[in-house]
Amino acid sequence: MGEIVTLFGEIVQKQCHKNPLAARRLLRLGYRAKKLQLMAAPGKNTTKAAQMAAVQTMTSMIAPLAHPERAAMASLFLPCEPLQVAGLYPYSCEGFGCFLSGTQAEQAFLRYAEGEGLPETFCSYHKIFIGAAEQGLMPKPRFILNTTLACDANLLTFRRLAEYFQVPQFVVDVPYEPSEEAVAYVANQLREMVRLVEGQIGRSIPEDGLCQAVARSQKSMEQFQRYMTLRADKRILGELTGEMFSAFALHTLLGTPETEAYTSQCLKEIDRAPSASGVRLLWMHTTPFWVEPLRKVTDFNPDVQVVACDMCFEGFVRADPSRPYDAMARRVVYSAFNGPVSRRIQRGIQAARQVRADGVVWFCHWGCKHTLGGAQLAKEQFEAAGLPCLVLDGDGCDRSHGGEGQLATRMDAFVEMLRAEKGERV
Repeated sequence: MGEIVTLFGEIVQKQCHKNPLAARRLLRLGYRAKKLQLMAAPGKNTTKAAQMAAVQTMTSMIAPLAHPERAAMASLFLPCEPLQVAGLYPYSCEGFGCFLSGTQAEQAFLRYAEGEGLPETFCSYHKIFIGAAEQGLMPKPRFILNTTLACDANLLTFRRLAEYFQVPQFVVDVPYEPSEEAVAYVANQLREMVRLVEGQIGRSIPEDGLCQAVARSQKSMEQFQRYMTLRADKRILGELTGEMFSAFALHTLLGTPETEAYTSQCLKEIDRAPSASGVRLLWMHTTPFWVEPLRKVTDFNPDVQVVACDMCFEGFVRADPSRPYDAMARRVVYSAFNGPVSRRIQRGIQAARQVRADGVVWFCHWGCKHTLGGAQLAKEQFEAAGLPCLVLDGDGCDRSHGGEGQLATRMDAFVEMLRAEKGERV
C-alpha cells in the first residue's frame, strides 16, 4: 500500500506541473477510492467511531474538489455552522495540507511556496496548500473566511489566497483576552460574516436552522467530553491519524449530523471497551502521522495508547444554542489556544487528569511559534503537576525534515520511563 501511495503522489505532482485540472481530477478520483476503502475495509483494528470520523473527513476533502462552486474556504477554528446551513462545503486549507502530505504529494508544493518567498520556518500545512493552490491543483472557492485565532500563518495565508483567487475575504478578529465583552464583539462579527455569505449566495441563512446546527455542536461537544471522562478507565486502541480525523470532525465539521453520530458512537464503544491498561499519553498539538517508526510505537498498541489530543477538545464550552452567535463566539474566545500559552497548558493538565494520562507529549511542529515558544514552560508546568512531559521536535507533514528514527527512539525511552514509574507505583 505504501508504494502505491508514493507512486500516486509522484504522479499528482508531475501531472500538476503539466495539466493542473487533470491532476485535480486524479486527486479527486484517488480520494474517492480511499473513501470507498475506508467504508468497505477500514482495517480489523479500526473501531466504528474511528471509521466514521475518517469517512466524514474524507468526504469533506472530496466535496470542494467536486463542487468548487459551493466551496467556502474556512480556517480550522472558524465556526462553520452557517456554511453547513447554507448548503456550502467548508474548504479547509489546513486539511488539504494534511491530506496532500498523506498522499505523499507535498514536496513539489513546498518547494514552489519557498521559491515564491515563503520562509522555511512558515507552517508547512499552509505552505503545501499555498503551493498547490497557486499551481492550479486547488479549485477557486466562492469566498474565504478565517479567524485570527492561534495561528499567525492565518494572517498571511488567507489574505494571500484571497488576492490570488480574487474572491471576498472576511476575517473574524478574536481578542487575545477572553471575556464576555470579547464574546459579544466576536458574535457581532459572526453576524456580519453571515450577511456577507448571504450576499454571496443570494439567499438568507435561516435562524432556526442555525440554532439546530449549533445545538448539534453543543451535544457533540458534551458527548465527547463524557467520552473522555469514561475513557479514564477504558482501553480504546487507535492510531495517530485518527486523532487528526477527530480534530476535523470536532472543528470544521462540528454541527453536522455526522459529527453528532460520531460522538454518539464513541459513547457506545466506551461502554463495552475493556479496562484500561498500558501507558496512556496525552498528545499536545498536531500528530506527525507520516513518521512510520513513531506509529509503530503508538498505533493499535495495547501497551502504549494516545488517549486524548488537545487539537480535538481545545474549544469545548457550554453555551445556549438558542443564541447561536453567542455560542459560536464563545467557542473561539474561550478556546484554550486563545491568549497566553499558559491557558493551553492548564487545559492540558485538566484533560490529562480527566483521562488519567501517565504522561504528556508536547509536539513542536516546525513553523508553529505558539507551540515552539511554549515548550519549556509546558514541560515545567506539566511536571510540576505530576505529569512527565516529553518535548518532541519535528514537522507534522513535511517529510524533508527527517529525524524519524530519533523521534521514535525518544518516544521509546519516554514510554519505558513511564512504564517503570507505573511499576514502582504498583
